[in-house]
Amino acid sequence: MIEPVDATTFETVADGTALTVVDFWADWCGPCKMQTPALEALDEDYDGKIKFASLDVDQYKEIAEKFEIMSIPALVVFKNGKPAEKVVGFHPQAALKKYLDQKLAEVTKAE
Repeated sequence: MIEPVDATTFETVADGTALTVVDFWADWCGPCKMQTPALEALDEDYDGKIKFASLDVDQYKEIAEKFEIMSIPALVVFKNGKPAEKVVGFHPQAALKKYLDQKLAEVTKAE
């Protein structure tokens, strides 16, 4: 299960885990609803290797603004606790897996 975060818990989401992916979404967003099952499957695939979290942009607008989220769904990838990249729009599970495999390899290589 992907960890939902809020204004209080957001600061702990990217707690230094090598890679953390935060899904910025809204309940009214069709592509967000399509993206969720892919992210849930990837959360299982990467158990312990990549941390996943989700944030409702309607409830926590200030956090979405801080990360300059202009379109959703949007994924912010944190490397070692710092925002590194943003992926905007719907992406199929296979495409996200390929992307995350590459990011994980980069982190592993850097260690």
